[in-house]
Amino acid sequence: MNIKKKQISLINNLITGIGIIVLGTIVVIGSINMYTKAINLLVYIFILFGLSKLLNFILNKKIVRNKETLLTIILNIVLGIVMIIFPKIPLSILPLIFSLYLLFNSIVKFIEYMILKENELNLRFKYLFFSIIFIIISLVFLFYPLEKLDLFIMIIGIYCLILGLNKIYEFIVDLLTEKFKLKVKHKLKMTLPVFLEAFIPKKALLKINKFLDTMIEDNKKNKKSDLQIFIHLSNHGFNQFGHMDICFENKIYSYGNYDFKSRKLFTTVGDGVLFIAKNKKKYIEFCIRNNKKTLVEFGIKLTEKQKNKLRNELETITKDTYKWNIDMKEKKVYAYKLYSATKCEFFKFDKGEYKTYFVMGVNCTYFADQILINSLSSLLKIAGIITPGTYYQYLDENYRKKNSKVISKKIYNKDVIGGKYDKNKK
Repeated sequence: MNIKKKQISLINNLITGIGIIVLGTIVVIGSINMYTKAINLLVYIFILFGLSKLLNFILNKKIVRNKETLLTIILNIVLGIVMIIFPKIPLSILPLIFSLYLLFNSIVKFIEYMILKENELNLRFKYLFFSIIFIIISLVFLFYPLEKLDLFIMIIGIYCLILGLNKIYEFIVDLLTEKFKLKVKHKLKMTLPVFLEAFIPKKALLKINKFLDTMIEDNKKNKKSDLQIFIHLSNHGFNQFGHMDICFENKIYSYGNYDFKSRKLFTTVGDGVLFIAKNKKKYIEFCIRNNKKTLVEFGIKLTEKQKNKLRNELETITKDTYKWNIDMKEKKVYAYKLYSATKCEFFKFDKGEYKTYFVMGVNCTYFADQILINSLSSLLKIAGIITPGTYYQYLDENYRKKNSKVISKKIYNKDVIGGKYDKNKK
């Protein structure tokens, strides 16, 4: 990465941080009055946008005229008029969305509590506590959105201030020398709400497809990475929310619910299964051909001490497992296809938190994140709900930084052979 790009990354963090802090301050000071004005402005924007489109629809013969376009125009106008007639509805929309978000988190925490209870783990009481807290706050905002509007606006303002200060912190840390940075305790990264983070892999895929010619492969400092983190991107089905696994010493380690017979609760819960593939190249080819995925590989540079810690962590995890033999008659299931392509080994867990997989809790990203935290400590430390989207954003940002341990980024998809983009293949 050239100096200009590094400087742009630094300036971007500074400007973004200041901008978000200013926005947060305005929100906290302006409170309900500013929110009301913003909603009123949005109402007139809906109506003016609808009328403009309607006029263009009638007069401009070059545009495509169909029922869908006309319906969209009418909905814009009607929505604006409804918001004028019933002004309390737009004022309460965001608090209601916030309430539903907290309610969703409460349900997730309760499911995690039940899973941990079934596995007889003491950590379960923490999840029960947060589940109760979230549902209480959620009900308050759900039934009294207008009465609690000031509190809601204050929460948004405070969150903006914290997020802005975090960006300023990142800017300052990037200016420090590598030696001094090691003395700084665990670097925390504020994350977006999980419902926004979940869609980052999809957004990343669209960006990669658009700029693939200029994002082929770039290796900072011309060093070879010791650990690779794969973020899976796809346009198809549930895969578009992303998947994550790690590769160390040419072995792929991935966690998921690969036993389809154990799945329940709309396939969100099931037996936790670890698979280890000993051939990185074959695994990448399988993901691209079978699942039509794009894989983004981030390379991490490790010290010898960190390599030994990572080896010990992986060995410790596999001690609580037993080999799971897939049903060779089930040739249409994913596990069989994966085995046929890579000759990987599958393992289930005797005990512990990985015994049961939960898509919103102990999932592929949580598994990989715990391995990295336990073995590499402060090398990668993220605060908030961890998703493939969170990791993609974090790794991509760190790849652009001057003194980051993220030293390489490679892209693999149907047009990529061995990590290099073939411009002749379209």
